[in-house]
Amino acid sequence: MKLTQNGTVFARILLASAIFSILSITFGFFPFLGLSISLIFLIVLAYSIKTNKTPLTKALAVLLLLLSVSFTIRSEPSVLFLNLIAICYLGSIFLITNTKDDFKDTLAVLFAPLTLVLGSLITPSDYRLEFEKPSSKEARQKSLVNSTLIGVTTIVILAIILPLLASANPLFKKILTDILTIFGLADVKLGEAVFQWIMRAVFFVLLALVIPRIASLTNNKTHRQAANLGLNMAFPKIVVAVVLAVFFVTQLKLYFASANALTNLGYTYSRYTNEVFAQLSAVAAVVLAVLYLETGKTRNNKILSLVLSIEGVFLTFMAFKSDFDYIEAWGLTYKRLYGLFVATWILGIFILYMHKFIKKRARYIFFIQSLFFTGTMLILVNLVNFDYLIYHMRKPSTGQGVDYEYLSRLNPDSLAYKELLMKITYNNTTTPTPQEKQLASDNGLNVLLYKIERLQEKYQSLDIREFNLLEYLQYEQIKEINTVPIRANYKISPTPFRGSL
Repeated sequence: MKLTQNGTVFARILLASAIFSILSITFGFFPFLGLSISLIFLIVLAYSIKTNKTPLTKALAVLLLLLSVSFTIRSEPSVLFLNLIAICYLGSIFLITNTKDDFKDTLAVLFAPLTLVLGSLITPSDYRLEFEKPSSKEARQKSLVNSTLIGVTTIVILAIILPLLASANPLFKKILTDILTIFGLADVKLGEAVFQWIMRAVFFVLLALVIPRIASLTNNKTHRQAANLGLNMAFPKIVVAVVLAVFFVTQLKLYFASANALTNLGYTYSRYTNEVFAQLSAVAAVVLAVLYLETGKTRNNKILSLVLSIEGVFLTFMAFKSDFDYIEAWGLTYKRLYGLFVATWILGIFILYMHKFIKKRARYIFFIQSLFFTGTMLILVNLVNFDYLIYHMRKPSTGQGVDYEYLSRLNPDSLAYKELLMKITYNNTTTPTPQEKQLASDNGLNVLLYKIERLQEKYQSLDIREFNLLEYLQYEQIKEINTVPIRANYKISPTPFRGSL
């Protein structure tokens, strides 16, 4: 019994669906390793299905694989969220494009995930479990396979409805228990474990239904007409350029203003640096959008584009300055490091646009370059490790010194829990005074102890699907720490109430 080519692809899809459902659907801790393996398998599957493997396709596949591997290494939630968003977006583009010409369909590419979802809904599946012309023996084998699939489907349905019916009716539950006893399955729990496998089965069925449609869309030869988003942006560019010129003059005055002058204007130094960065970054992004939508070819339009590009770069440098000023004054935090990342990303996009402008490149080429630059920036964020930098390079501070309360909220990527605990508890060598207990509490001792206990709980009985490299390295540092006596020593006794008679 031999599968057809499409039948072989469908079998791989079923295998990928099963791998994702088993490795990525966990109910204890986040499935770092499981999700990473699942995504890698899906990307390899998608690459094998695509018939037109251009250098662009290969580059996108490499970028997706690198982002997928990062789930096994990094544990910081915001980095994982960015990686997941990037994989969904870049993966959608990977699936709906084959050549550079496909990027000319501006709307379809800009909204790639939506294009993929809507397209898969109306695209019939080309893949199913089908066999080549069977002999009588192969026909019997095919019948056996179909019977097996029907049996598995029946078991899945029973696994869903039996626990629900048993929980609703004690008499039915007793009958079901008696039947299980007859077959030696009395120890089977109709509870959490069954529910978990039901959820995995549901995910498997959904993936087995959706992925074949997406795979069919991937190699769909129907050419969509390119959507033209080109607008004559001459007037908007003139208005934005004039407004920015006025802003630059006032901003320079603000930069040279004293602390007293800022206070008189109703600004604190903190508010000034934070708001300036956020506002300038937003304006720079708007300028990029105006430039991207432009299609005018006149000389004046080109001059305006160049002026706006230069002003956008200037805006970005102002955003850099405000962020660096705040880092110099108060140290590193997630917000300030991500600020540098966003400013660097915007500056890079402006440079790519100016290169496109000078070389007179097509807009879709600029989009492709921006896409890969964004992916490269995300990989750098994964490599840099903000948590480690915050603790080991320039700790955040307040007017009273190092901000230990903020440091206690760092992720395991920091590799600093043991050292931080020693500092907060004064090396835990003496009985703390009430004031030291309160200070330790204010410095985030309880939060840090909770994080240490969670790591110990996870890696003392590890589910390999939930393995994460930096978490494990952090665990190796703190696995011998006994948090029970520390909690007891730093427990704050309630102040006795003294009422009046």
